[in-house]
Amino acid sequence: MPYTRTRLNPDEGVALTKLALAFCLGRGSLCPCNRSISLQIHQPAVMSELVYYQWRRLRLYLPTIKEPKFHDYSQSAAGGASAGQWRLRVSSVSFQIAHNLLYSDGFLLTPSVLALLGAEGIASLWADRGRILTANNAAFGSGRLNLGKYSEGEAALIRDWISTLTGSRGTIGRGQRTSDAPMLYFDQAATANLLAALENTWHGQAECLAAKFKLPVRVDRRRSRDKARQREEAARQMMGGVDPGAANLNALLQRPSAAL
Repeated sequence: MPYTRTRLNPDEGVALTKLALAFCLGRGSLCPCNRSISLQIHQPAVMSELVYYQWRRLRLYLPTIKEPKFHDYSQSAAGGASAGQWRLRVSSVSFQIAHNLLYSDGFLLTPSVLALLGAEGIASLWADRGRILTANNAAFGSGRLNLGKYSEGEAALIRDWISTLTGSRGTIGRGQRTSDAPMLYFDQAATANLLAALENTWHGQAECLAAKFKLPVRVDRRRSRDKARQREEAARQMMGGVDPGAANLNALLQRPSAAL
């Protein structure tokens, strides 16, 4: 496991502490390791862009840390797709303060920790655990935030924190797969407002995370087909009611053979 003794000035130390805390809101965790503290982040196989983004952010303060590694567990029998997870692990004494704030008595999220993080912390949590629904139904463009690692009280704390800083108030519900896991749901208007509030954060400006912080564009296939038919009809009328495809074919057949 990479270990760094990089000396940080006070401002850098504060920034790194906030970054570690923000990462731990999502999939990150801190634990003692020898005489240091280890930050570990595990991401699903599809989240390679996020884990590399997190690695680049940490390298601003700890430039010698190693890249994330992908651990391949198996090969899918269906399509041969790789199943596994990304792991980013780095140890540093500079994580000690963050560990003290979050793990004084097991993992415990407090209002004082959230107050340190602000919008950057919300953006980090959203990048890790947020999702914008893109299905072509009534819920299109709404958002949800998976808070499965938190208790009911901590989920309410996060809901109020996000509401205070962004004006977007979600509703706590349950996940479809795990009925005991808190899920924070945002309607379409609240999701749009939330993303607008986060657009100037580090995460919100990262090109590799654009899909997480930009509202999807609804594609109405029926309307597209109607417009295509309208264009075809307009073309036929311009040609005196002759199908443009048939006209082009007739013109081609009437050419001299030397032109073919």
